[in-house]
Amino acid sequence: MNGFIDAHCHLSDERIASNLEEEISAANEVGVTHFISSALCKKEYEWHKNNLFSGMFWCAGIHPYYDESAENDFNTLIKLCDEKQIIAIGEIGLDNRNDNFNWQKKILLMQLDLAKNYDLPVVFHTVKQYYELNKILKNSFPKVRGFLHAFNASQEIFEKFKKFDLGFSLNAKPPKDEVLKALIKHGFYFFETDAPYMKPRELNEDFNHLKNLVWAVKQVSQKTNISIEALKEKQYKNFYEMFGDIL
Repeated sequence: MNGFIDAHCHLSDERIASNLEEEISAANEVGVTHFISSALCKKEYEWHKNNLFSGMFWCAGIHPYYDESAENDFNTLIKLCDEKQIIAIGEIGLDNRNDNFNWQKKILLMQLDLAKNYDLPVVFHTVKQYYELNKILKNSFPKVRGFLHAFNASQEIFEKFKKFDLGFSLNAKPPKDEVLKALIKHGFYFFETDAPYMKPRELNEDFNHLKNLVWAVKQVSQKTNISIEALKEKQYKNFYEMFGDIL
């Protein structure tokens, strides 16, 4: 039987990296066997290159909000693509918590073009900029593939983005029940922790641990009346469809 796949986490974050072996072991014990880790800056790119292990894959990008992300990282991104080090570009996108929209859009377009040139999926980070992102994709990159990480938006936004070849990644804070049920019925979904971020409110922990992926999947199972095994197997098939036979 296939294990759980954490479609989006941050293994190089000090809270996890400082105790990586124990974090991975605890996740393995509850059935989480694979991890897609997101590197957000040059320092994190280097960490991932030097800390590869069985079951880990990673993506890299210039983040619209992360302080250490920089435009100067772009040449390193090109090199990572050339060397086939990464399985996706990301996380990238738009974030209205910063008022530098023109810069964000420029960097986003550069990275979308990079993903297109190297035929790589994209992991999207979007905070209150879904309509702008939709407009950019519709006008310039209608054939983009990848997924929207930490999806927690409205039915209207879900309907807009499901027209693309994009999946929706769910964590401990999923969208409203009616959106969640429509998304699961649509079928192109993944599960993530975003660890150490997005700590479940219900768990009394210092940060979000990798093992909590199973907790998040259980919440979806309860709300949709679909078994955990069925959800896990569907995610596995979606992973294969997007990334090929790399597990």
